Amino acid sequence: MRTRPSAVPRGYSFYHKLFFLYLLNLCDWLCTEVLLRSGRFFEANPLMQPVVQQLIPALLLKGVLPLFLSLACALVFRLSGLRETRFGNFLLNIGIFVYSLVNLRHILNFLLLFSSV
Repeated sequence: MRTRPSAVPRGYSFYHKLFFLYLLNLCDWLCTEVLLRSGRFFEANPLMQPVVQQLIPALLLKGVLPLFLSLACALVFRLSGLRETRFGNFLLNIGIFVYSLVNLRHILNFLLLFSSV
C-alpha cells in the first residue's frame, strides 16, 4: 500500500522544535548557574553578567520570558493557520544548533571541573 507524499511525516514539527529550543535554553541557564557557583567559571556574555548574579532577574530573563515568547509564537502560528515555512524552520534549526553548541561547551566545562577536583 502506497501512502501519499503529503501524508508522510517530514521530521519534527514547528512545535517540537520550539519546545526543544526552550528546553536547550533552560539547560543553558541551569548549567551556567552550576558552573558559576563552582567559582571556577564566569559568565562569558557581558550583557548577562549582572543578570545571573540575582535570582529573580535571571529567572525572568532565562525562564519566564522565553517561555512566554515560545507560547506566543506557538499561539500565533496556530491561530494564523499558516503552514510551516522553510525560513521559519531554518531559523529554528539555527537556534537549536547554536544552543546545542553552547550546551556542548557546558559539558566540556563540567568535564574540566570534575577532572580538576
